[in-house]
Amino acid sequence: MARLKQAKEEAETEVAEHKDSTEHGFQRKLEETSGDSGANVKRLEQETDAKIEQLKNEASRISRDVVDMLLKHVTTVKN
Repeated sequence: MARLKQAKEEAETEVAEHKDSTEHGFQRKLEETSGDSGANVKRLEQETDAKIEQLKNEASRISRDVVDMLLKHVTTVKN
């Protein structure tokens, strides 16, 4: 009976150690990826801003053509 009790205690100790080790690894991994998250957000914001600026430039470049095309279609009479 004493041997069963000792085995149970050893198993509980091993489980607790494994749990602590796994939790520590998880927390370390979480800290590593959290630091990268800020850099990723900043990079994505920069890419988004650049893309928005590019789209604005394209829109201003072709807006006159679009207006002319719309005016032509609106003012053209078909029988």
